[in-house]
Amino acid sequence: MIDITEQIESARSPEASMRALEALLARLDETETRLDAIGELHRLAESCVQKKYPHLMLRAVDVPGLEQPIRLFLTPAVFSPEMWGQTFAEGLLKYPEQFHGTRVVELGTGSGWISLVLLAKTQVKEVIGLDINPVAVMTARLNAWLNGTRPDGSMILSQAGMPIVGCFRAMESDLLQVIIDSKDSFDHIIGCIPQVLHPGKEEEDDLEQRLSERDLYDLSNYCFEQGILEDRFGLPLIARALEQSQLCLKPNGKVTLILGGRPGPHAIESMFVRRGFQPEIVWSRRIAQADDTDLASLVELEKAHGIQFHFFLGKHSRQSLSADTAVKLLKKNRQIYHDLLVYEANTRFEKSTFGFVRNLKALELDSLRKELDFSRMSEEQMSFLERLSGSLLKSKALPYPHERGDMSLRKRLASFLRIYCHTALEPDDIFVAPERRVLLSMILDMVARAGDSVLISQSLRSVYDKLFSTTGYTHLNLTSANDDLHEIFELDNALAPRLLILAPNSMTRPSMINVGALFEQAKLHPERFYIIDDSANFDIDSSLEANMTLRIASQMKMPSNVIFLYGLVKNTVCPDLELSFLINAPSDWSEKFDVASELTYSRIPYPSQLYYEWLFDDLLSFPFPAPEVCPLKQNELKNVEYREEFLSAASDEVFAPKPISVEDPELIRLDYGEFEYPVPDLLVKGLVKGFVEEPSDALPSLLRQRVTSYTHFTRGQMVTPDRVVLGQGLYPLFGALLRTLAARLGRQPVVAVPNGSYGCIYPTVVYHGAEILPVETDHSNGFVITKAAIDKLPKKPDLLWLTQPNNPSGLMFDANAVKSILDLCASQQIYLFADEIFFMLSDYRLGAWTPQFLSFGTGLASSDKSKYLFLADGTSKAFAAGGLRAGFMICPDQSFAHEIQARIELPPKSILRAWDNLYSAFLEEAPHGLIDIDAAKNEVHTYLSDARKLLTSQRDELLQVLKEHKLDDGLDTPYRGGLFVIAKMADQRDELAKKSKLLINSGKWSRSGDWARLCFSLPPEKWKVAIQRLRDYLNSR
Repeated sequence: MIDITEQIESARSPEASMRALEALLARLDETETRLDAIGELHRLAESCVQKKYPHLMLRAVDVPGLEQPIRLFLTPAVFSPEMWGQTFAEGLLKYPEQFHGTRVVELGTGSGWISLVLLAKTQVKEVIGLDINPVAVMTARLNAWLNGTRPDGSMILSQAGMPIVGCFRAMESDLLQVIIDSKDSFDHIIGCIPQVLHPGKEEEDDLEQRLSERDLYDLSNYCFEQGILEDRFGLPLIARALEQSQLCLKPNGKVTLILGGRPGPHAIESMFVRRGFQPEIVWSRRIAQADDTDLASLVELEKAHGIQFHFFLGKHSRQSLSADTAVKLLKKNRQIYHDLLVYEANTRFEKSTFGFVRNLKALELDSLRKELDFSRMSEEQMSFLERLSGSLLKSKALPYPHERGDMSLRKRLASFLRIYCHTALEPDDIFVAPERRVLLSMILDMVARAGDSVLISQSLRSVYDKLFSTTGYTHLNLTSANDDLHEIFELDNALAPRLLILAPNSMTRPSMINVGALFEQAKLHPERFYIIDDSANFDIDSSLEANMTLRIASQMKMPSNVIFLYGLVKNTVCPDLELSFLINAPSDWSEKFDVASELTYSRIPYPSQLYYEWLFDDLLSFPFPAPEVCPLKQNELKNVEYREEFLSAASDEVFAPKPISVEDPELIRLDYGEFEYPVPDLLVKGLVKGFVEEPSDALPSLLRQRVTSYTHFTRGQMVTPDRVVLGQGLYPLFGALLRTLAARLGRQPVVAVPNGSYGCIYPTVVYHGAEILPVETDHSNGFVITKAAIDKLPKKPDLLWLTQPNNPSGLMFDANAVKSILDLCASQQIYLFADEIFFMLSDYRLGAWTPQFLSFGTGLASSDKSKYLFLADGTSKAFAAGGLRAGFMICPDQSFAHEIQARIELPPKSILRAWDNLYSAFLEEAPHGLIDIDAAKNEVHTYLSDARKLLTSQRDELLQVLKEHKLDDGLDTPYRGGLFVIAKMADQRDELAKKSKLLINSGKWSRSGDWARLCFSLPPEKWKVAIQRLRDYLNSR
């Protein structure tokens, strides 16, 4: 075998030299050839001292404190140690004890000499050297063998007492990618990373592929734009390295980087803090600008962004010069200087930050980090984002919470009340609502009759004025009281109100005396409700003085007509994320609230639930069990007079008992029209941004503009933003419309509702005080309403309600039917409410998107039709985001929109931001170039296309099974959509539930006679079980 020295002497090209060195490394790695290879290596080093080779050289670097210099093989493709490296080594060795027993990664290891210095001077346990330059990696490995062995083959030990060749590994990697891929973790990440943009037009991949010595040198000397803010300062590669480091640092891990100070301290430190780091300069030096670095890109950045880089005329200059001036001086052969800064940084809120960014990585959403500024985030925000992203990692879903709030939330609330408020409630007895205005409105809808007198504390007027002035409760006689408890008693005795909504100022510092006085007053008037809004004094807190009113009241016997109302209104992270609940409500109210929340869709948003679960968990994580607390006696209030409209709605078939418990773990629900599907990444990103960014009052206005873009793209019609109403789902919008019509008409509105409709619509109309006018339909066309059926109505309705596609049949109105209904409503001056929440989920064979001509939104193009049209849509079905609680309605004009918006709550700002991010995909151009519209639109299209294909496949499978047993609708048409079909199985509902654990809707539920609704929008694995159970059941009959 030819000796390596002879091979290097005879090499005529860099490639030949590299092949010889790689062969040497291979022999060094093999036990059988290692001894001879070590001898060759040392002979080659001696030869490099005596001779000059074109593609390999040797340099000895003296290191203070070491008896022998570190000897380094170098090539023209690899940096030689100079002032950058020396300054970096000085900064690292300032505190050598920090490396004791640690595992370290060096980014941009080059020749490996910094890693070798650490092994020689500190008790570091292991160092991994990474470089994108493959020649540098090979060179670093050779240098480890050269400095880790003696010519006789014996091993040299590191300061920690381990063989250097075993403690150091060099690997090719784009920054930390190879470490991330291996899921390894380290104590300390150090590095010297390029921070000047490449002066040419080459892409990074182009340089890597060419592999010339000059190109590889440039790969180590320059960086490339990453599409982030730091591009303008030449810092994009360092910024990306900082982000990656948080994916592979151990607890208490840190980063130490050397940077040229040319961008200035503000830009550099902003880069660190934007990514959640706390940076500190541990070493600095001013050096001459190297003549092998092209500064043209810095000059261009100054011109493009109006910034200034920082160079210096002399070593001791205090004022800086721009890159433009520096380049001109260099052309005149003048020496120019810049600072070198060694930064050390730890991560703020480390546990939560590491958890959050690693969850984003696992969700394949780490690109979102480009848009986040961690410097604006509090520890509470970061902790919640870890929780939110962790929840989405388990299931990328935003499902509807239970009407009462999911049991997971109610258990936590019950535990908090028991431990910290000495109030024992069973989770089953707790009803959690959204905002306290919504909870109070449900109470009023149950018990407040026309003409009833209501006494309200003055301090609560700002909270509830909107409720009483605009939302349909103007029939109540409202009187203000001040907040003095004894004067409230006087007004109570004098005015005899039916309901009192109070926040006495004595509850700020309560005592058993004033709480007892309140209870005695209530006992004197058992026919009245005393609703005590103690929200201002309720804290999710463990302090001894927190929640004293509740603590005191729970020790006393509460009168059955005293109800404490608590709104969670004090959170600082997201002030508009509010939940509310009652203490001492009558025991049967929970079931009645179930009715009210079902008919108003007053369910809490899923992100709000997650947020409060996280808050409670922070106080419930202690290991010791709480002392026993006497259970709060159930309030068995009798003889409550409820509103007739409420009782009528509550007695509807929709609320009839089901033939099987919905808690049965084996039950599969085909009666539940929700899309159990992952939400789009755009929505997840927007939700995260919603919890990070400062809340903006401009969000509602901005979102209305997004809605107009969405409508233009999906329905082909443009409307003005002032006609858009935003709500927490469609049902609150519909309810507000009914109450607005009642106010405008001065009477009960008449609402035409087709037989064969979504079951809850019938009691909903009654609940909101309107009259139902049934419209006859037929199963032969899927219960789709016709012009002829409307013409046969005994009287003219004020409003016609319908869905596109029909719910329950899933059949779509075709273009002619759409036009016919629009023409009829315009000619007869009937308002039309078109619920198109399922519109985007049409059969995928209808085209890339649901055809615009199938939408009732086509009526928006006509002034005659538009002035009677209300078009509603949202995120809950098409984007599987029911738990987001986000819907919109386009009104005939600005006046209607203003009135209806005044009656309902806007979604929280964090949810508005998520919604905004999703609908940004439908913009024609990006505002300020901040959004990649094409990429967003492609993502939404792919998402909807995949969703529609899945639903179409499951629909076809279900229809085929039904057809085999002659139970299908008999219609052969692609004009289908939604999440459901009808089957002639209403008479088999109970048997199917009990025998096969499949629950479907009854015919009475949808007023469809023998025809039942079956939903097929289950996850594929669950659907396979359901359809097989249905086959087995039908085959057994």
